[in-house]
Amino acid sequence: MNEDYKVNPRNIHLDQRKKDTRREAWDRDHMPADWVKPVQKSNKRISNAAPVFVFAFFYVCILVMMDSIK
Repeated sequence: MNEDYKVNPRNIHLDQRKKDTRREAWDRDHMPADWVKPVQKSNKRISNAAPVFVFAFFYVCILVMMDSIK
């Protein structure tokens, strides 16, 4: 009974086989064993400080305008 449900591997063609194209699989299979994936540095501190830079720019602009009135 179980013999009827088995798949013959010769019936599976090359284009029907699942290909593992994920980046992790490439790193796992083709990179050295001691290779560590580099971690990208975050620019979160600069993006968090953007409102402070904008405020400082307008503050300096106001100071320059006040100085030019004299």
